[in-house]
Amino acid sequence: MVSMRSDERVEVTEFAIAAPVVEGATVSLRYAARAGERTVEELTEVVELPGTLDHVDPRVRDQVLRLLALAASLSYFKAFAPVPMAVPGGLTARERRFLEELTRHGLGEFAYVNQMPEVFATTVHADELPEPAAPAPAPDADPQRLLVAVGGGKDSIVSIEAVRGAGFDVGLFSVNSYTPITDTAAVAGIDLHSARRRLDPTLFRLNEAGAPNGHVPVTAVNSLVAVLTALALGYDTVVFSNEASSSFGNVDWHGRTINHQWSKSLEFERLLRASLPAGAPTYVSLLRPVTELRIARRFADHTAYHRVFTSCNRAFKLREGDRTTWCADCPKCRFVFLCLAPFLPREALLAIFGGRDMFADETQLTGFLELLGAEGLLKPFECVGEPDECRVAVALLREHPEWRDHPFLARPELAEVTATPAEREGVFAFREGEHLLPPALETVARAV
Repeated sequence: MVSMRSDERVEVTEFAIAAPVVEGATVSLRYAARAGERTVEELTEVVELPGTLDHVDPRVRDQVLRLLALAASLSYFKAFAPVPMAVPGGLTARERRFLEELTRHGLGEFAYVNQMPEVFATTVHADELPEPAAPAPAPDADPQRLLVAVGGGKDSIVSIEAVRGAGFDVGLFSVNSYTPITDTAAVAGIDLHSARRRLDPTLFRLNEAGAPNGHVPVTAVNSLVAVLTALALGYDTVVFSNEASSSFGNVDWHGRTINHQWSKSLEFERLLRASLPAGAPTYVSLLRPVTELRIARRFADHTAYHRVFTSCNRAFKLREGDRTTWCADCPKCRFVFLCLAPFLPREALLAIFGGRDMFADETQLTGFLELLGAEGLLKPFECVGEPDECRVAVALLREHPEWRDHPFLARPELAEVTATPAEREGVFAFREGEHLLPPALETVARAV
């Protein structure tokens, strides 16, 4: 990568990750791009936690902070890729595996879109450190205080109501705060603990100058910020709402499956849990054993949230003037419209989307066909469910008294979209063995 300042062009030869610095509730994550021995770019990301870490066992705190520094590094590394990484302070074997796996899989979409398969073979230069001392593992115990990550969408809402209904002590968590998140917390009537993540503005300058850009495994970063927040505030379990569908990839390329949602997948969940030190809060995805369509069926009952939730990325634009609740013209809007339609009255669904009937918009047909896995079309690089789920949703619509006569279902492109009884059963089945839930939370998930 060529780093471009106003007066020079310098070939970057290495991307370096420094040790994080923590002062109270403020975490500074420091990175540098180097050309030989010379530093040509210095970048610092600042994370403000909703509580201090002063009282946390440093043997636990410092290891989680180091994992956060590794995860957040990819936001900056991509601007200089493909170059080697360096960690001058060294890495333990667990940290090295975490960084290498996160780079190879979490940057899969970035590599695919930028046609940069070299990223999969990124070299990491770091001395090997011994595993640091850690507290003795605590005996297995049922979770008590749950910190539930909330993004303003239907999945986290289903988790909130499920764990609250089971009698757990629940707090909510977000990285940064947007209207759908605060409104969700208000409807739930549960305290929201928001961390703030401030990217180094140098990154935006580099992107404007033509540096490689694209998707990064942001859920990995948010997960570690959540773990630190749980440590700061005394929660023993961090609950995300990543479901079975997030482990399903988009495309096979250069001998690997590229998955937009890799940092939401079961594979990542296993990696993170294996990397966290003893004494850290338990990290789980409550909805891991169920599909998006099953979650949509449950969410349809939570009518109090229907006016405030959104899954549309445009609700989370950096500039407030660019935000909208539902754009009704993107893969996520199409997917939510499709998967909720079988479970809601027609007018209730249209009310969510501002009166717009997305099935009636002919310009969106190709987008729906992508969701259905039509031949020659890729599953969108977005957080959407599997094609099987979408085909079952269409089959259910054919039986819905308010949708079955819709012209959308009569289109020739959808004529052969069917679902067998076995496919329907599979979509709504509980995925036995495909989760990491303790017994108490497994029982909660089965009730979703």
